[in-house]
Amino acid sequence: MTEEFKLNEVVPVKEKYGKEELKLITLELASYYGRRFGGNAEKRLKEDVQKTASSGGGKKLFARLKWNEGLTTLYNSILVEQRKSRSLILDLTQAVIVDRYSLNEPFAYATIVKEQSGQLRYMVTEAPLSTEEKRRLEEIRELMIDELDVDVKRLGSDKTIEEYLRKLVGSIVKNYKIKIGEESLKKIIYYLIRDFVYFDKIDPLMRDPRIEDISCNGSTLPLYVWHREYESIPTNVVFETPEELDKFIVKLTYMTGRAISIAQPVVDASLPDQSRIQLTYEKEVTRKGSSFTIRKFRERPLTITELMIFNTISPEMAAWFWYIIEKQASMLVVGGTACGKTTTVNMLSMFIKPTAKIVSIEDTAELQLPHENWLPSVVRTGFGVSGKIAEITLFDLLKNAMRQRPEYIIVGEVRGGEAYTLVQAIATGHGGLATLHADSVEASIHRLESEPMNIPRPLITTIDVIAVQIRVRLGEKSVRRISSVCEIVGLDPATKDILTNDIFKWDPKADSYTYYGRSYVLEKIMRRHGISYEEAARELNNRRLVLEWMMRENIRDYKDVVEVIRSYYLNPTELLNKIKAGT
Repeated sequence: MTEEFKLNEVVPVKEKYGKEELKLITLELASYYGRRFGGNAEKRLKEDVQKTASSGGGKKLFARLKWNEGLTTLYNSILVEQRKSRSLILDLTQAVIVDRYSLNEPFAYATIVKEQSGQLRYMVTEAPLSTEEKRRLEEIRELMIDELDVDVKRLGSDKTIEEYLRKLVGSIVKNYKIKIGEESLKKIIYYLIRDFVYFDKIDPLMRDPRIEDISCNGSTLPLYVWHREYESIPTNVVFETPEELDKFIVKLTYMTGRAISIAQPVVDASLPDQSRIQLTYEKEVTRKGSSFTIRKFRERPLTITELMIFNTISPEMAAWFWYIIEKQASMLVVGGTACGKTTTVNMLSMFIKPTAKIVSIEDTAELQLPHENWLPSVVRTGFGVSGKIAEITLFDLLKNAMRQRPEYIIVGEVRGGEAYTLVQAIATGHGGLATLHADSVEASIHRLESEPMNIPRPLITTIDVIAVQIRVRLGEKSVRRISSVCEIVGLDPATKDILTNDIFKWDPKADSYTYYGRSYVLEKIMRRHGISYEEAARELNNRRLVLEWMMRENIRDYKDVVEVIRSYYLNPTELLNKIKAGT
């Protein structure tokens, strides 16, 4: 785009302008059209303003749409397109393409570029629309809104809704005799389904399996993503105005089944695909305006094989976890934000016997267990301005779980009074798995003792194991590691301090794990079940062999890993013979 044909931003983009601002916009549009179309400029400008105004709302609005509204829409749309094309041209011509792959072929692609400054950027490229195709898109969109005669949510799955909308668009084109080519219609249907069924302009990002998090810090700012290979990088996706972002926040909140408003400007919920989302509305709590952060849900959870391949955990450590979890040991996985605590708990839960009764309790549904005898429960936000009316908390769910006779209780994250109830359940013989925000064993013990958990020291000793997980940079990459596995041994009779025993430690220099030999948890299991040391050592060795075999054979799929673990529980000798025979 040359400077000669550039529309100058005489007024910052927004949804409504004052009289003086509209005068400036009119003069700039007249100048812009004069440069582009010469003698036909006045006629062309009038036609475009009228077309733009006519596509600005439903049929009932046509009569009262004014010239000023057409000017506003035209001015805004030209500037938005200029920004997009400038960004795309700048980044793709002055940058090195690092990676490119399909997101929704043939309509959406991701391109990772390295700019001259060295900054990586994630570029979303979608099927381009001509001016005529954009006009047809808005025309069909309006007719769709008028023609929709069902609540699409009642149609069931997204695929069913997609099919319904495709048929509806086909009938609209036919009934209203809209002249449009086949390829143009395919692109228009893509955008309609993207906006009506899925996630609007962030839909390509939501479809990328390599993206973990998506965050928006305000309008006019680029969205950032956490990419599994390139880590935190900016994108070319931008919400141009505060009004556009506010509308999108309301749409996302509606998709969660919740409500957001100035009275309740913060929402923490789950999207239909189980992705975790946190939203804020306008400038009530965030100074830059509305914002959102999406932590994407993995359709296929990570397995123990993958964590061993990534070196998050060693085969020896995994075998030890497998054995103690089978014997109903209790365990906390602690660490900072986004270090992989929930992923580790989900992986460890696969070691629970297939027939065991499990109850899980979470703020937002993240766990994916393969067990049939699993009862997942999620908190419910209350009603009213306070959000406390008929609220069901983690504490309520945990008390209820105790009446369901579970063998294992899994808590997504402990942070309040529910921690006391969980420790009481562990003390009465239930197996327990939970996560906690803390950066070390000492910090986690201090948190458990302090407000609002207030767990007495003698009760903390009923927890068997605390595993500390971290996210750390090794070379140029950010990796996740279980940095230490520590056993809670008991109380020092003299000082009343909690005694601990390190069983595994991660060595950052060698990126390897050290096993310290003596395990008090194993000794407790041996005493409780009447098992000899040789039997326990043999079991640990057998499970390590199974896990190493899964690594060698690249058995990574969720269902395949679960099947191997079930096979071991049903007939360990047969599985071990198969491994030794190399079949």
